[in-house]
Amino acid sequence: MIYANGGMGKSWLGFGIAKYAAQHNMHVIYLDYDNPISVLKDRGIEASLINAYHNVSYSHRSKAKLQPIEMLEAFEQMAVGNQYSNTLFILDSLRNFCEVKSDVSAMRASDKLMNLREAGATIVVLHHSTKNGSNYEGSNNLRNSIDNMFRLIQSESPDGEIRWLLEVEKERAAITDTGLSINVDDLTLTTVDVETVQLNREEKDFIEQVEVVLSQHDKINKTKLLEAIGHKKDDKTARDRLDRFDGVHWKSEKAKGIYTYSLA
Repeated sequence: MIYANGGMGKSWLGFGIAKYAAQHNMHVIYLDYDNPISVLKDRGIEASLINAYHNVSYSHRSKAKLQPIEMLEAFEQMAVGNQYSNTLFILDSLRNFCEVKSDVSAMRASDKLMNLREAGATIVVLHHSTKNGSNYEGSNNLRNSIDNMFRLIQSESPDGEIRWLLEVEKERAAITDTGLSINVDDLTLTTVDVETVQLNREEKDFIEQVEVVLSQHDKINKTKLLEAIGHKKDDKTARDRLDRFDGVHWKSEKAKGIYTYSLA
């Protein structure tokens, strides 16, 4: 499960995961009962995903003959052996497939998903959070049934990209916090350093300033580097930031007690 407030880009992430899986020869079944057709057209999803890969089966509510829970039941009936090995299901979004606040309804949908899982399926469930965004919406049965759960937090992003932090809320498979970025033009999904997506504007400005200076020097010592970006050599905050991002955005070397820096 990946949950977030509205407007955080859950569907964008779903599209990116679907494309990534399709490119790696998985059969992708995207059950979209949430997005309007107009949104798919505006975002170019038909061209970049739906019609681009023969191994993507995209079912939209406007054309589906079955109600969402009936759709799960139909797939469940075929869930024998390894029927769904190397198959990715994406549900967008969970509230369309059950009454999320009802223990009975949530458990009914969860049972069907677990049966798909036991037949080899990988399942990504997109879901909404509570109003304050601090938790997923709905029954505790959802949490009990889910193997892995992420809270999705959108980060400040460059033009043409959406960046997120996927923060682990529950794990049975040793998952970790993950940074991801999607190119909204072609749905290319890439990993981003977790610290990068957790940065505030001031920290990002600091990194950008350091990288500009380092791009102009093969190596530069700490004092000159700090002076070049407008900080005194004894500025503790700036020195701490140099240490924090050492090995990520730049690398340091120490010789005779003097630190020199270069781009990583």
